[in-house]
Amino acid sequence: MRVMSVLLLLLLATAMALGVFLFRPFLEYPMPARLTCLDASAGVDQALGDPGDVYGLGLSYAGHIAESPGLYDPETGPPIFRKRMHTVNLGDEIVYPSREVLLQGVREIDPGHAENLAELFLEIPALLDYEVEIGLKVLSNISLEDLRRPDFAPPVGYFVANDITARILIGMAPRFEQTVAYLAEGKGLPGFLPIGNQVWVPLSPAVDSWPCVELRTEVNGEVRQSAASEDIIMGPRAILLGVAEGFSLNGFKPGDWVITGTPPGVAAQIPGWIQRSLLLVDPDAESKLDFMIGGSGSDPAYLRPGDVVTVSAGFLGSKTSRIVH
Repeated sequence: MRVMSVLLLLLLATAMALGVFLFRPFLEYPMPARLTCLDASAGVDQALGDPGDVYGLGLSYAGHIAESPGLYDPETGPPIFRKRMHTVNLGDEIVYPSREVLLQGVREIDPGHAENLAELFLEIPALLDYEVEIGLKVLSNISLEDLRRPDFAPPVGYFVANDITARILIGMAPRFEQTVAYLAEGKGLPGFLPIGNQVWVPLSPAVDSWPCVELRTEVNGEVRQSAASEDIIMGPRAILLGVAEGFSLNGFKPGDWVITGTPPGVAAQIPGWIQRSLLLVDPDAESKLDFMIGGSGSDPAYLRPGDVVTVSAGFLGSKTSRIVH
């Protein structure tokens, strides 16, 4: 009897530990940062101009972390990545990526893995997703030492962007620990960063200030995302500091961009406990792709050729794009 009681206690403890692991992100949601709102009267519009280096941030809004908690690590914070120059899209069209283009994204990381997937999957849907975001444009030189000062107000302007993502690349990662690298490839395809042509520049930078606007995405006239920009969990200084430290940069130069993440409402909706369970099971890419293609390949939430997507951010402007073959 005593042995049975001990076994039951061990099973209960194991179940509780597993539950805490799977649902831990639900218990550790970060709160929105305390930022000072900037409104349209506090700045002026200027031409955006060509970018220098471009970086991106993921899972930076409290609401988006709540709908996609599997990749959020409270200890390391939002994932960061570089954006290739060919992603920048000033035009009105986004080319839906072909199977070959998607596989080329995998080749950038692992050519052998790409060839294996090419043999196994004759059709690969992109699972094309939208992400309305605020972009930061660095206006003058910023050093790492500057960013480490809590009273530093970085000289930046703000613009609207749509960080298009081919979600299928996430499923192509052979190991869970490589997910962020494959996510970066899913965001790094040609033309995947449509942007507005203006940047809003504050008349006088202030510490922990942020444009308070509605971040909104419409697909064929249907509202998909609508959230307050104040839901972001860090301000411009913390964003720039995280990118600089994450990539071992000495700072930023004029013209560098940082795309700062999206609020909730994206097309990809996978329960957090399933995302967390992948850390334990860590299925191979073939199994993940079978699951994603079968479960999401026909999901109307994802973008397809013919769709028209508009992202807007209040007085920061808007950008409309059509998905084409």
